[in-house]
Amino acid sequence: MDTNPINNSTTYSPVIVNSIIVEQAEEDPRWFKKLSHSKYFKYFKNFLFIILILNLIGWGNMLFFISIGAANKTIPDEHTRKIWMEIAFQVVNTLVFIMIAGYTPWRIRDLYQFYREKHQSKVLQRYKYVNNLILLQMILWSLIINSIVQFALVICIWSMDMNKRPMWLVNIFGGLGLVSGVFAGLAQFILEKRAKKKQKLEQQFVRTF
Repeated sequence: MDTNPINNSTTYSPVIVNSIIVEQAEEDPRWFKKLSHSKYFKYFKNFLFIILILNLIGWGNMLFFISIGAANKTIPDEHTRKIWMEIAFQVVNTLVFIMIAGYTPWRIRDLYQFYREKHQSKVLQRYKYVNNLILLQMILWSLIINSIVQFALVICIWSMDMNKRPMWLVNIFGGLGLVSGVFAGLAQFILEKRAKKKQKLEQQFVRTF
């Protein structure tokens, strides 16, 4: 008669244990991921964005009105007007730089993944409203050029005195930044709107049948 004790402990398969650990890890995301998806972070981010846009509008209007001479009666001294124009220009440029600098890491990531075959699907999923690879490539490069030009403009403005700064260089950087930013933003807006309209029409067509 066999007198060996019966082992009541349950033996788990390593595959099952590993899958359980993976599922628990996926169900328990990192704290910063929870924070970034929380409604409080969303409200705080929207609040900062509104403050930034209001400052951009206010200082931008001040720069515009001084440039066209609408503030000559309020600020009769020409030297004082130039100082206020420089202050407004510096503030507007800094605010634009903050926005673009914040998006730059994601722009670099998208361009890098676009040229990496194993990661290209992530970019296509992110820009799923762009069904043309050449157009998507143009948009990604326009965003990169926009970031590079903005960094160059900031270096030019912050490293040179307003009386010695070559305006032609500022105008070149400003023009390139404006063209690249408008092209990328307008192209994405039109393509995304067109894709949503097409999806809505397809849903309506399916419902009718």
